[in-house]
Amino acid sequence: MSPSQHVIDLAALAGTCDTSAGSGAGAACSRARAHGAARLSAALGAARLACFPTDTVYGVGGLCRPAVLEALWQTKGRDPGKPLQVVFSSLPVLFAALDPEPALAAALRRLLPGAVTAVVPSPPGFEGPPPGRDRDGAPTLGVRVPAWPRRALPMSWLATPLVATSANPAGRPAPRRLDDVDAELRAACDLLLDGGEVGAETGGLPSTVIDLTQLVADGAWRVLRPGAVSAASVERALGPSAGVSPRTGVAEPGAGM
Repeated sequence: MSPSQHVIDLAALAGTCDTSAGSGAGAACSRARAHGAARLSAALGAARLACFPTDTVYGVGGLCRPAVLEALWQTKGRDPGKPLQVVFSSLPVLFAALDPEPALAAALRRLLPGAVTAVVPSPPGFEGPPPGRDRDGAPTLGVRVPAWPRRALPMSWLATPLVATSANPAGRPAPRRLDDVDAELRAACDLLLDGGEVGAETGGLPSTVIDLTQLVADGAWRVLRPGAVSAASVERALGPSAGVSPRTGVAEPGAGM
């Protein structure tokens, strides 16, 4: 580890709140949550690039700001034109940023939190990565709300989203433990958030990427990239797609996480 790197053990940071996201609602947990959220926000605000857990694999990125995007593109050797995911800590934080229409909000509630990347219309004025494009050329955004593992619970306390891609060089498996992150990529990060081993519920598979850009207009959705959540499970959550095969699509996932 470089002397300039800052490492935070998320399980230790959770303190009395570390049993599950829905427990430990007493005064001690409230204090731990307030302290943990402030410490995480300050660390991310000072970081050029961070490595952090999700529910599937580890990601690399940071706050949605130009310096982080530049560092991410440079470190991963990534084309700036390729979409990136935006990771939100919770559904309320996601809805505050997107203000989705009721039909889209209902669909997102059925899918998230979980191992799904939802491609949605990019909201006007959202300060994030360069948008993707739907079939009609309208701007899109790939969003995630992970089902945070117990040891990574403090990630759910963040009030601001993170731009991210998977913490692996192109063509290599995405890591499920901080220790398994590629040495060069890890060295490029000045903040390491350790959430233990992740992906127990998904077997290390990346999130399933689902196109919801046409859902409000005509009830259509489609799987762009298979992953941890099966197309059948998505169909049970959303109902049959109107007019488009849910199992077809041109994948532009932006990240394997």
